[in-house]
Amino acid sequence: MKFGCSLEMVNMLTSGPNFIYKQSKHFWTNYFKYIAAVGFKGIELPFNPFNSDPMAFETGRCGIPLSAFAVKSKYGSPEEFLGLIREIGLEEVTSIHFNANDIVLEILASGRTMEDYFTLYEEAGLAAIDHLVSLGGKGLVLSPSAELGWLEKLVGQDLDGAFTDKTVDVLSRLLKTADEKGVQLALKTSYWSLFRGSKMAGLLKRLPGVRFSPDLAHLAIAGDPVLTVVETHRDDIDFLRLSDTAFVDQVGNYRKINAEIPVEGPQKVFSDLGEGNVDLFGVCSILKANDYSGWIICENKKTLDVYRGLLKLGWYVQHNLRRRL
Repeated sequence: MKFGCSLEMVNMLTSGPNFIYKQSKHFWTNYFKYIAAVGFKGIELPFNPFNSDPMAFETGRCGIPLSAFAVKSKYGSPEEFLGLIREIGLEEVTSIHFNANDIVLEILASGRTMEDYFTLYEEAGLAAIDHLVSLGGKGLVLSPSAELGWLEKLVGQDLDGAFTDKTVDVLSRLLKTADEKGVQLALKTSYWSLFRGSKMAGLLKRLPGVRFSPDLAHLAIAGDPVLTVVETHRDDIDFLRLSDTAFVDQVGNYRKINAEIPVEGPQKVFSDLGEGNVDLFGVCSILKANDYSGWIICENKKTLDVYRGLLKLGWYVQHNLRRRL
């Protein structure tokens, strides 16, 4: 198994001060060096092709390569970007992550309606596949649903019926295109998703050939038995998300808008690796016993200090995982 680092560890909303500096290409070229310095060889990129939402607009202007446009405008071309990170010491882009919740934010910011949701979903998914191929990556990790809080507010009824069926239709077409282009489509768990808990297993069954990207912190928050889920789906897993949490959702926060930023009850949702309650070594041991040879994507989600958080992440992977496995 191989350990990669998610660039989403740098969260523009929560990762400490210097928001403006984190928008600069200078920040990101330096951060790539730090990622390589702590031992990672692969990186996962976020993907967001939209620009109407204020945060999407701001991140789209910065040096993070979150779309084909960003790569071209900031780094010249996919080839030049890959040349840069390889010179730094990173070997590859492992995957990119597209979050369907960004579709809703784009709809709200642009004054469109939810009638456009599935059209935007498919267009963005196809763009993500092309972007990934241009970077030589093999995994499109997709959070398949917007936040349940937004969906209940904007869609209302029949989320488990017609809305789910339309989601499956879009995912089926994206899966077909991904297969044709040599890309693995993997569905990521989120505790605030329409497909939380056992619904994710149902979604996987409706999409033969799709892969499963369990996000360990999200599984734990949703109340799923993490080791059992990983063991049950051990043959379906690619791009597993190594993340940690001690958060207990005491107020049904999973059904609220902006579920990852609680306004009541406990408000620290995620922990740096090893500081929460998730059995991270146990999960990796299951994968090793199953001869898993793919990528494990590591992230100290919403870490408060992106430099210290990265150092701790590298230390944890080297000291508590690689050394013991």
